[in-house]
Amino acid sequence: MTEAPPKGIGSVIPAAEPDGASSSRLTVWAAWTADQAESRAFSTARAALALLLAARAVKRLWLPAYICGTVVEGATRAGVELAWYGVDDRLTVDIVSMRAALAPGDAVSVVAWFGRPIEAALQALAADFPDILIIEDRAQALDPGQGIKGAVRLYSPRKLLGVADGGLLVGTDLPRPATQPPLPGLWTANEGRGADVEGRNPEGWFPAYQAREAAFDAEPRRCSERTLAALAVIDFRQEADARRRNWQDLAGRLQACALWTIPAPDFAPLAFPVVVSDAAGLVTHLAEKRIWAARHWANLPSPESFGDAHRLSRHCVSLPLDGRYGPTDMLRMAEAVLAFADAQPR
Repeated sequence: MTEAPPKGIGSVIPAAEPDGASSSRLTVWAAWTADQAESRAFSTARAALALLLAARAVKRLWLPAYICGTVVEGATRAGVELAWYGVDDRLTVDIVSMRAALAPGDAVSVVAWFGRPIEAALQALAADFPDILIIEDRAQALDPGQGIKGAVRLYSPRKLLGVADGGLLVGTDLPRPATQPPLPGLWTANEGRGADVEGRNPEGWFPAYQAREAAFDAEPRRCSERTLAALAVIDFRQEADARRRNWQDLAGRLQACALWTIPAPDFAPLAFPVVVSDAAGLVTHLAEKRIWAARHWANLPSPESFGDAHRLSRHCVSLPLDGRYGPTDMLRMAEAVLAFADAQPR
């Protein structure tokens, strides 16, 4: 008799559905839009970014050297010039040269990497340059704290939750998405993953996920109604608390290879980042055990001269810790990471 594959950990999140819980709970939509004048929901974050840059007549966008290539796609569509600022191998920013070069018409994107709040140096940047557009990139952030006063926040809920699309702008003076229909087959991957409760058969849903991600673009489509409905029912605190607990479990076992030595985060993390000698090798090792970790990001769009960022790209792996999982799953994953690390040449 053939042995069943192990339970899958990571990758596509099943489609969120109403669960009949109390309507008085704090939902993701309510948490993300609280105390803000406006919100606009696009199909993708890159589309939201492109229209925001165009609407504000931005001439130049400053990006951190450690960033996803789809951000560049959004900026390119808006026709803006790109400038870069550095980060070290722990994602601490170097903004001295940027501060000296900022000019009217610039915008600066600041990133809540893995859900961690924006650091103080960038908070001060917003206060010192009130006429510069600050875009707080929360694509990886569920609950990164209060944020930067006056910044436009940008969320990408499909990276965090059981929804198929979404690029949410929150702030003031925001552009509106076009009323184009959503891409076909948006929810096929999430529905397939939901039907495969234990994630043992990725061949039934992962190709649909790959096809959907490849089809996404910077067209200013409106977010799907199903995603908006899901964000209005997903329990914000429940998901945030689960992510914090799972981080603590991993931090207690993976301190030696953790990107940050944070035993108990006050933010709600996207994932638990580890730094290893061979990121691609660890991803393959984990996948063989039905643990699907990610590279954030394997191919950076920034110039190679930003050496710290590119070195981190080659060594960083993001371990899944979303609300589907608990202590047993975190133990299994930590043991797999440690086994890989122990097998590497010293």
